[in-house]
Amino acid sequence: MIAQLIWIMCIYASAAALVHLLHHQGKTRAAARTGKRLHYILITRNHEAVVEWYLRVLAIYAFCTGRPLQVTVVDDGSEDGTLAVASRMAYHSSSIECAPAMPLPTLLGGSQLVDLRAQEPLLPLRIMQLPGSRGERSKPGK
Repeated sequence: MIAQLIWIMCIYASAAALVHLLHHQGKTRAAARTGKRLHYILITRNHEAVVEWYLRVLAIYAFCTGRPLQVTVVDDGSEDGTLAVASRMAYHSSSIECAPAMPLPTLLGGSQLVDLRAQEPLLPLRIMQLPGSRGERSKPGK
């Protein structure tokens, strides 16, 4: 009897997950048709340790919101493997492109800028704000 109830709950959970997945896919297609696209510009210099994390968090955020994503990685003379990591991720994803260093006014235009070179970079998403950073909202006394 309990095994049958567990099977029924598993089937119900699978059906609910499938409905949510299909709804999300429909939202993504609708957003792609209307042209609503998230565009972020990451400016990096020797950020090999964090560039992959930023790109993956932006992809997860775009997936959760149902909007297509475009990320432009602008490298400002890195001496480590930052450009190699970004290029490898761009090879596997059509939404990421690596651009040579160029003046910002030519890049901006409805895009959000994330400058990783700053001491405390501007983090446009709440999910990307690390504990202890200026953007983290903690209550006094903690």
